[in-house]
Amino acid sequence: MVKRILTLIMVFAVAFSYGQTRPGSIKGTVKDKRTGEVIPFATVIVKDKDVVIATGTTDFDGKYNINPVNAGVYNLTCNFIGYADFNLNGVTVYSGKPKVVNFNMTVESTMIQEVTVTAQEELIETGKTSEIVSSEEIKNLPYRNLSQIVGTTAGVFQQDGSGSFNVRGSRSSTNVVFIDGVKVRGDVNLPRDAILQTEVITGGVPAQYGDVTGGVISTTTKGPAPYYFGSSEILTSSVFDPYHYNLGALTLGGPIIRNKKTGQPIVGFLLASEFQYNRDGSPRSLTTWKVNDDKLAELQANPLVPASSGFGVLNAADFLTQSDLSSQNYRENVARTAVRVSGNLKFVTSEKTTLTIGGRYNMNQGRNGSRFNELMNYANNSESFAQDWSTYVRFQQRFGNPSDSSNSLIRNAFYTIQMDFTRNQRLTQDARHKDNLFAYGHIGTFKTQYRPLYTLGSDTITDPNDPNYGKVMDAYTLAVFQSANVDYTPGENNPILANYTSNFYDFVDQNLIFNRARSLEDIRAGGGLLNGDQPSSVYGLWGNVGANQASYGKSLNDQFRITASSTFDIKDHSLIVGVEYEQRFDRSYSVGATGLWTLMRLLQNDAIRELDLNNPIASYDNNGVFQDTLNYPRLFDADKPRTFDRNLRETLGLDPNGTDWLDIDSYDPSTFSLDMFSANELLNIGSSQYIGYYGFDYLGNRLTTRPSLTDFFATDAQGNSPRLIGAFEPIYMAGYIQDQFTYEDLFFNIGVRVDRFDANQPVLADPYVLYPAYSVGDLGATTLAGYDVPEGISDDAVVYVDDQENPSAIVGYREGTTWYTANGEVEANPKNIADLSGGIKPFLKNPGIEDQKLAVTANESFKDYTPQVTVSPRISFQFPISDEAEFFAHYDIMVQRPDPGVNRMNPITFLQLENGNNGGLLSNPDLKPQRTTDYEIGFRQKLNDNSALKLSAFYREMRDMMQSFSFTEAYPVTYIAFGNLDFGTVKGYTIQYDLRRTGNVRLNANYTLQFADGTGSSSTSGANIARSGQPNLRYILPLSYDSRHQVVMNMDYRYGGGPAYNGPVWFGKRVLENAGLNLVVNANSGTPYTRRVLAYGLTDAQTPMTGNINGSRLPWSFRVDATANKVWNFNEGPLSNFEIYVQMLNVLNTQNVLGVYPYTGSPSDDGYLSSPQGQNAIQFQASAQSFADLYNISLANPGLFSLPRRIRLGLRIGL
Repeated sequence: MVKRILTLIMVFAVAFSYGQTRPGSIKGTVKDKRTGEVIPFATVIVKDKDVVIATGTTDFDGKYNINPVNAGVYNLTCNFIGYADFNLNGVTVYSGKPKVVNFNMTVESTMIQEVTVTAQEELIETGKTSEIVSSEEIKNLPYRNLSQIVGTTAGVFQQDGSGSFNVRGSRSSTNVVFIDGVKVRGDVNLPRDAILQTEVITGGVPAQYGDVTGGVISTTTKGPAPYYFGSSEILTSSVFDPYHYNLGALTLGGPIIRNKKTGQPIVGFLLASEFQYNRDGSPRSLTTWKVNDDKLAELQANPLVPASSGFGVLNAADFLTQSDLSSQNYRENVARTAVRVSGNLKFVTSEKTTLTIGGRYNMNQGRNGSRFNELMNYANNSESFAQDWSTYVRFQQRFGNPSDSSNSLIRNAFYTIQMDFTRNQRLTQDARHKDNLFAYGHIGTFKTQYRPLYTLGSDTITDPNDPNYGKVMDAYTLAVFQSANVDYTPGENNPILANYTSNFYDFVDQNLIFNRARSLEDIRAGGGLLNGDQPSSVYGLWGNVGANQASYGKSLNDQFRITASSTFDIKDHSLIVGVEYEQRFDRSYSVGATGLWTLMRLLQNDAIRELDLNNPIASYDNNGVFQDTLNYPRLFDADKPRTFDRNLRETLGLDPNGTDWLDIDSYDPSTFSLDMFSANELLNIGSSQYIGYYGFDYLGNRLTTRPSLTDFFATDAQGNSPRLIGAFEPIYMAGYIQDQFTYEDLFFNIGVRVDRFDANQPVLADPYVLYPAYSVGDLGATTLAGYDVPEGISDDAVVYVDDQENPSAIVGYREGTTWYTANGEVEANPKNIADLSGGIKPFLKNPGIEDQKLAVTANESFKDYTPQVTVSPRISFQFPISDEAEFFAHYDIMVQRPDPGVNRMNPITFLQLENGNNGGLLSNPDLKPQRTTDYEIGFRQKLNDNSALKLSAFYREMRDMMQSFSFTEAYPVTYIAFGNLDFGTVKGYTIQYDLRRTGNVRLNANYTLQFADGTGSSSTSGANIARSGQPNLRYILPLSYDSRHQVVMNMDYRYGGGPAYNGPVWFGKRVLENAGLNLVVNANSGTPYTRRVLAYGLTDAQTPMTGNINGSRLPWSFRVDATANKVWNFNEGPLSNFEIYVQMLNVLNTQNVLGVYPYTGSPSDDGYLSSPQGQNAIQFQASAQSFADLYNISLANPGLFSLPRRIRLGLRIGL
């Protein structure tokens, strides 16, 4: 039997992987209270209220272990013949953790037949390495957001108003969130009433958690109960403020089908939902300004004014002053709605097996706030839609009962198998135009009249049918077709943008400016807008009226996981074995919609721009008299790539190879479609791309196949290619084993985890050379055979020569990222090697120009990513110093895959590099995992029966973090990409005080002192250094989220009900019965920033720094949040309770400083306008007063301050 069980466990361990949300267990010892002797064969019953959930029996040693038990709050009963029943109510079982409950039984007598006690949480719980927030605590907190709940934990820093958080000095991207064992991508929030408990692990991470180097947040949702329950809730701020936060919630649960014999539920459900509307979800603590309505209507109708010089126009908005503005305390057109749904179905398929099907759905849609637009162009805020959903199926089976055979080697065995799927969808677009891409930039219809321009010359007649065939004729010869006039008709797609050009035409017609509308170039030069143009901003500070969303984008990310674990006891060892498989499928598509008009102008007629000077056409009158004029037809260049040009001509019913001149701006947007273009035309290789994509084709259609790299680079005879790029499909696998045991007085939790990450994509064989190059080991087969290579240069070093076509000397070597001179000395600056040969010249295997194409060398230029396998030991232990104190410590090695956004293989990047365009900051498909080593040592002391103190010291060493890296002197062009460069250390101390409810008060308080230093605060913090061309230097500096001092206090003051009530009684009424107040106090010391030596404008580049990078600090921040509530309980009727509560965020309306201007160190003044350079700049503005007024409004940036006080009233009904 044992062999069969072990075989079954190993099969599941190999075939599946671990689900991070595991059930807990209840175990302990039953003894005689008087004698202390153990009681074998006693029965322990677990009940959910009055419904029996599970039972267990003690063994010969009086020990029992009921496993598994889903997380929740239970009532326990222990009974044995001759002893009084012992009822212990309110025992909380946490996910994945054993709950130790010991019973001291009293002999039954006529006086004592039953003992009932309410359980209290242990102040010192052996093996506990995390903080767990229960549903009751969450209900009383003034928060509904998961990240804010996590922010109450010691060691977690969350800047006021931010949704992200840093755990013990780690980057926010290094955290991982699980909900019901599903690894969350996207929105982490869920209905508050669905949460059973949230566990926050900041150190001592068990081996079952991987792909994380920061903190672990694991939330378990409620499951179906054996009785019906539910609640409905509304929460609103509309009675207090104009932000209109409105939320409605509904939760229902209970049995669907019961066992007819036992009455036990065999099918149960839970459904929790929330609907939320925000008029302004991120209100401002500073005044919000906007152009008043009358003035705004005037600007929209007439956005331009004639320039005083008579040449061109100016923005009418350039002359706005303070008197044209109005103030309010909310932003316009930023309303958003959200829907959150979570639910599950549980099937009790047999006495020992259960099947659970669950999932959650999050939707968020609305307008995106834009500081740039909020003054006068808020009507054109972009629209976005986000949708996340996940579903899982979990099967669980246990094997027997430990009391069945006390001599069994394996006891309390059960296994869990879970499969889950997650999908994240995102869409950003113009709210009016949606996916009508050619409407985005449409201003109107422009019809250009052309006239021929002639010059005096001569030419030979080549037409045999011409009477002057073969003769040289002196005449006026056609030189060019010149635009003579442009007729403009405003369009309806973007009427405010159309008014810019209408204004220009009005000024021309009224002779208010000297400009004319003879050509498209004249219109643009005079200040009018062409199709695809956007108006200039107002002093670079504010978006002008009518400017619309310029792009359209969407993404579709899938994640599939299979997880399983097996838990069992072998003697005194409690083991968990698990493995995990995960694959992601990430897809994205974006198009610069307004730019399509510019692209069409460039492409259309490109093959007929030249005149056919070899075929002059003589002009004759009706009498055959030569008119001294020679014209030329347009020359058709068949070698020009012209997919769009040909398709448009076919759409218009014209000869696709004809020479008709087509005027793009004269056609309606409905004429065009994206499939008229080729992929190459939209990618615009060698210049700025109009599209970006992967997992979709270049037209935005989802791919159902996985194209190869060769497919991408291959072209047809005309040089065209669909340029298909597959989805990003990384694979992550892991296996682990965790062992919990006690050796004498020491409690150990020892585990090891093996992670395997495969980016599952090709990478450059050599990131410094796009094409195959010779290494030292290859020289024997080249023209440089026998060359004297210095000692110490390995055979793998790449060779650099003086001439690629005919090399005669070696000028340098490179091994990895280390460069060497020809003499074998390390060279810090590879530019010195490049200078020796007039530019960097690797010894290419195929140096010919035609051979230097990835279409030819792709199979050699790239290789498959090498899967990264890492081993991560996890060790923690505790030992008691006394009955009321214990010492604990842990040592963890944690590994996390590269950030998904920086290591995806993008073949477009390399195509651009091949054409000399090194773009911006490029992804690096060959990144390795990031690593963290974590140490902690601490002490827990029980101060009295109701309070305890915890002291700990921790140290973290973070390596191989992502950072910008310059591949200087890469061939054919230097570029900047991400690399595993950054290093950091965090050291700190934590003091935590817990007071469980004593009288009316429960209190948790913690203080963290930490020093977070490193070479980079984010993966892009070193980008400027990389762009400067300096060597890839790194310095240890304070990280930008290094808050040295963090204080969090959560105090709950509450009056009970019934006999426990000890509050005031007015007129015979217990006015505060079941009422309470919850306060959360947060205080953080300021984070660092870099001071600047000179004042600079809001739109100017930063001036040089003064002092050290991150050498200055923001002031402290302080915030108090609170919830006050009162509950009325009912014993009869359909309602179980009614609650009214008030939620207050930032009770004191504290205006915390979140950022400052680097020159002054002030959040309200950058020092520019009063500086000499600012005074000088003002004099050259269209209006000095307007510039100063608009600058000062922009200077008062609400993003530099915390959110204001928000008050919300809530009503909740329990069913």
